[in-house]
Amino acid sequence: MKPVVLVVEDDLKFARLVQHMLFGEGFEVTFADRGAAALEWLRGNRASAVVLDLGLPDMSGKEALRRIRAEHPSLPVIIATADEGVQSVVECMSAGAIDYVPKAIDPQRLITAVRNACERGVLESRLASVSQEFRRRHGFGTMIGESPALVAAKRLLAKAASSEVTVLLEGESGTGKEVAARAIHAESARCAGPFVTVNCGAIPESLIESELFGHERGAFTGAVAERVGVFERADRGTLFLDEVGELRVDLQVRLLRALQERTIQRVGGTREIHVDVRVIAATNRDLRADAQAGRFREDLYYRLAVFPCRLPPLREREGDVRVLVAAFVERFAARHNRPITKVSDEAMRVLEAYSWPGNVRQLANVVERAVILEESDTLCLGALDDELLEGVEPATWLSPPPQQAGAAAGATAEHDGSNGAGVIEPLEQVEKRLICRALEVTQWNVQVAAKRLGIGRATLYRRMDRLGLTRESRGR
Repeated sequence: MKPVVLVVEDDLKFARLVQHMLFGEGFEVTFADRGAAALEWLRGNRASAVVLDLGLPDMSGKEALRRIRAEHPSLPVIIATADEGVQSVVECMSAGAIDYVPKAIDPQRLITAVRNACERGVLESRLASVSQEFRRRHGFGTMIGESPALVAAKRLLAKAASSEVTVLLEGESGTGKEVAARAIHAESARCAGPFVTVNCGAIPESLIESELFGHERGAFTGAVAERVGVFERADRGTLFLDEVGELRVDLQVRLLRALQERTIQRVGGTREIHVDVRVIAATNRDLRADAQAGRFREDLYYRLAVFPCRLPPLREREGDVRVLVAAFVERFAARHNRPITKVSDEAMRVLEAYSWPGNVRQLANVVERAVILEESDTLCLGALDDELLEGVEPATWLSPPPQQAGAAAGATAEHDGSNGAGVIEPLEQVEKRLICRALEVTQWNVQVAAKRLGIGRATLYRRMDRLGLTRESRGR
């Protein structure tokens, strides 16, 4: 398919000359003699490049350039002008033109300019496609949930992504601070650059300075070669400093200088190295309180917290557990080649009732383990951790859903001939129903059912025997 070049020119003779020059080089050429006509054509057609005259009848070429760039920001525009004054050329290039050719035309220069413009357009289109896919995989869509608390946080983070501001992400462990940092990077103008992460609390104190700023060969014992630190590796991209509150005081001073001066100095070196880095920091501590108490440098705190954002814990994200569980089941079932497609009501009630002190990370781990353990196509209560079940009242997982509970109550009232008021069931019948329910929701795992009922396994076996409860007796 030939590249299409739109020539916007009211001088038909010049337009035909351009067409003749480009046609022999494999380009298809179309014309517009007005700026408005060019804009209208571009709205319904696709061009690889535009050759634009500055002297149009209906609007200035500069206005046409501005409007073309506004509606088609990735479309390369070449200016054709009889005015080769420096000021005019500079203004056009500043407005978004990628090249210019004089109307006293040099055929080879025109052909080269158009070919370069078309190639640039293809590259920019591919980059836009890659950036779009990158945003889909790493942007704010990866922060799953629609609770008001999370929506408010994402709205704040989106504002941060549109700027170069330093961001401080605050929140408990497991709330998704690194996911949020990656999303900011993916949605920012730096998305094509590197995203480099370092956990300031996980690196030994003797190595953290070298990890941050790098070192020169021979800077210390064992430094047999120079090392590039994370600041240099993140040049023209984003540096994520996780658990920044764990940095020792002398490194806080160096970090402050790096943020303010945009320069670093390697360990053992004397050369100042300029770095173009956007910093996002994260902490699960109350860094403001630490700064006020003298445990963290106050000046560094205010330099990091230009744009603070708190990520809500899972217990504050009403309704998000159900959405997250569905997403995790789908992800881990595919990863581990398991046939699971749904979650039982009992298991979901337990997952929603649990407090999740480890937040989203803990939920993901629990679901992944359950997916691996589950043998049917439904993730059931028996696949969940005992620790998880111990953290939830038995009534949560023993009780049927509200609509089932209502139906059962109605059936009891109908059988009794009353409206349900004052009905007293025999103790043995109540006991039998509760034990049956516990065995059903634990898939007849007697040990787990006994634990949930608060009795020993031997005791449960005796009561099952007394009540005649076996797998074969179900439904009788």
